[in-house]
Amino acid sequence: MRRLAAQLTAFILVLAAAPLPAQRAGRQHLVYWAGTPQAVEVFRIFGREPGPTVMIMGGIQGDEPGGFLSADLYADVSLKRGNLIVLPRANFKSITSFSRGTEGDMNRKFRDDLGDDHDRDAVTLIKSLIRESDLFLNLHDGSGYYRPTYESELANPNRYGQSVIADAESYLHEPTGRVIPLAHYAQEVIDRVNREIDEPLQFFHFFNTRTGADDSPYKEQRRSASYYALTQAGIPAFGIETSKQLPSLELKVHHHNLAVNAFLDLFGVEMDRTSLTLPPPRLSHVIVAVGEHPPVAVADGQTLLAAPGETITVVEVAANYDRGLSVAVDDLGNWNDLGRPLRLERPAAITIRKDQTVIGRIRLEPLSEAGPPRLRPPLPWRSVRAGEPAVLAEAELVRPAGGEGDAASVGGSLSAPGRITGFVVDVDGRRAEVAAGGVLAVPAGALVTMADLKVEGGGLPDGVVMNLRGFVPKEKMIHNDGEDRGVPADTGRDLMPAFSLDGRGVDYAINAEQGKTILASATLSLVKPRLLSVTIVVNGAARVLPIGSRTVLPEGAAFTVTEIKLAEDLVLSRPVYTLGGRALPPALPLSLTVPSFAANLAVFNGETLAGKVTLAPL
Repeated sequence: MRRLAAQLTAFILVLAAAPLPAQRAGRQHLVYWAGTPQAVEVFRIFGREPGPTVMIMGGIQGDEPGGFLSADLYADVSLKRGNLIVLPRANFKSITSFSRGTEGDMNRKFRDDLGDDHDRDAVTLIKSLIRESDLFLNLHDGSGYYRPTYESELANPNRYGQSVIADAESYLHEPTGRVIPLAHYAQEVIDRVNREIDEPLQFFHFFNTRTGADDSPYKEQRRSASYYALTQAGIPAFGIETSKQLPSLELKVHHHNLAVNAFLDLFGVEMDRTSLTLPPPRLSHVIVAVGEHPPVAVADGQTLLAAPGETITVVEVAANYDRGLSVAVDDLGNWNDLGRPLRLERPAAITIRKDQTVIGRIRLEPLSEAGPPRLRPPLPWRSVRAGEPAVLAEAELVRPAGGEGDAASVGGSLSAPGRITGFVVDVDGRRAEVAAGGVLAVPAGALVTMADLKVEGGGLPDGVVMNLRGFVPKEKMIHNDGEDRGVPADTGRDLMPAFSLDGRGVDYAINAEQGKTILASATLSLVKPRLLSVTIVVNGAARVLPIGSRTVLPEGAAFTVTEIKLAEDLVLSRPVYTLGGRALPPALPLSLTVPSFAANLAVFNGETLAGKVTLAPL
């Protein structure tokens, strides 16, 4: 151990003495292949004092958001000492499609000649950045929980999650004669990180893949970026893997941050600002250029009408994030059409994403005649709040395919020529109304029941059902007639994401259907409750505990939970509270005592976890 410590000290002294860029404190934002869908952003942050250069990379595999979202946060830090090279989205195309690699696994392309491989230029860039660095960190999300010995199906040597991975215990880089004590570095970081984690299942472990050994079961890692960094660039390189089974994306990012921060501290890179947060992405609007006309700002849900044949270009996305934004014009464009001119010949939809998450949609429609572009306004809506119904402003009718705009034009027997203007839905026993074409947002986990259809100008056409797409009552599993009125649906477990409008289990269609014809439609949008803070009162003093925080109180001390605050001012529709896994009464205030062990005070809406705080005895 004494020898390893001496090696560590000597290696850090070598790093500190290495030549650094002649650059004052600040940052550079470099965009490679700008103006193309393959654009790659690189951020260089320079400290006020010289020190090692650490490269942080995320998103080389696009279905691991904890890694690339954590890396993205470091593009905004400022440094007192040392330097960072941050490549948040090494494979942006795969991120937008939420796939491991649309052109194959990019992290297996660092050894061979790539020829005309689609990823060749990006891999060449990553190699050049690695060679400028003193430490390389590759951020991933892995399955389960890595353990050196078998503990369970989810915790065993064949899992990757919650591990710091290196290709050897130590490595001699022959060109420099430098011995790199990888296991020593990793264990030092793991010891620091695990002190900040409450759940033993979530502890990090060192995973030595022994990549270069003849009997290594992980020989494919010889083509990875970390193996290139270790063997060719001669620098310490690690994969940091959080578990895909962690209960929230925020927790994955938090654990990545803990590990990255520990590595930075170990290698002498000092940040000025360490508050790394991850607010939910929100779209403000997109700026669309239409031919020679002035650009138009289009909000989520709006329709842009323009003359047929006009050139349409989305030139800017205004959101609460500057990076990770893409625009896909369905049926007309590519996977990323931001800044790409397209000709409008037929109706199309534009989907706006923050990484893999859809944050907005607008529509493009040709005008029936030439004229300046104009907007059709969005459909107004507001979320369900506890204690009040959600009533949406009436919006225009969704017309049946092939019809002329009213229910009387639909084939079949009609009892009266009325038109369907909206839907009535019970949300946890409260009445809510949503207009045809509108959106009804409810807390994920709420019980919703299709109640009735709103009809104007006559009676309801014969044979019309009210169908919540993606929900099939158990008694109708064999013969489903599509009629869902009167049957409660638990939005936390009864809906099928494959039938959702977004394919991700967030937005579901509420349809008025007559046979195969949709007479009217609205959207049921599930908003996941997200805990912001818990307010407790101890000895007459109120304390606000942020989500994920750890609070130490005297064992056995009495305290009262007085307030649960959720993001977006949501209120729990079906509150469930637990302390150390023990169910508590579902109403506030809660009078409790501090347990004899560290325990989580968890907040649920039905079966959906909103967040938790930790209480530990003094």
